Amino acid sequence: MPVVHGNLIYYLCLEFHDMVIKTLFEKYFKSLISGLFFVSFLSGISAQEVSEPKSAGYWITYSGDHRINDRLGIMSLLSLRNYFLQDRVEQTLARVGLNYYFNSRTILTAGYGFMYADPDEFVARSDIREHQIWQQFITRHRTRAIFWEHRYRLEQRFLTNLSSGTSRLVHRVRYRFQFILPFYSITPHLRHFFFAANDEIFLKLNPATTAGVFDRNRIFLALGYQVSPKFNLRLGYLNQIANSAATPQGEVNHLVQLGISYNMEDIMHTFFNRSGK
Repeated sequence: MPVVHGNLIYYLCLEFHDMVIKTLFEKYFKSLISGLFFVSFLSGISAQEVSEPKSAGYWITYSGDHRINDRLGIMSLLSLRNYFLQDRVEQTLARVGLNYYFNSRTILTAGYGFMYADPDEFVARSDIREHQIWQQFITRHRTRAIFWEHRYRLEQRFLTNLSSGTSRLVHRVRYRFQFILPFYSITPHLRHFFFAANDEIFLKLNPATTAGVFDRNRIFLALGYQVSPKFNLRLGYLNQIANSAATPQGEVNHLVQLGISYNMEDIMHTFFNRSGK
């Protein structure tokens, strides 16, 4: 009898142990596993949520002025912005214009521009397409070793939000002040190098009710290298402060910009009047 009694107690203990483990597993362990799975699921979603574009990036910009004759010329520009960077807005900007040269220091230009903005998949921005008509006036002068330039531009921007299908016309005015300091004035050993700086402000002439007149401001500081009289490179830092409806406090961009400039003094002679042709 004592042996039988002992076996019965051992059996009951095993049954009780199995029942407790089973209950704990069903009630708590399964809940824990489900909770961990749910947290992981939410983490996966949060990692893919849309957000504001990152402030850092780069621009590569080509520009050129090409004379047809003493009075007329062609202005061209192509800018590729933030290509192949995640959490950014890729932009492509192209311009072409007809220059009228009053003299070597004063230029009047009218032209056409196209811009396409393509945000990254998880960036809270819309796809934007812009057709633009623009007019600008440039004056230049020199004081000792410094070259100064003032650029005034009017833009008629035909904007289409490809994400929402809406369109609008925006009028904008821009003013850019620039100076260039060639280093040959310091030492002949640095005759190919120069420092360039400019500041440009953008104002909207028909702003939305809540947007205000201010659109953006850009400051660019660069070190340049004069490869030849027609060709130079500029590499520097571009700071942009933009008024954005998506961010009430404004948007600040810190960008590295590579500028490539090539100017042909006589495009007709270059292409159509070469010796031996």
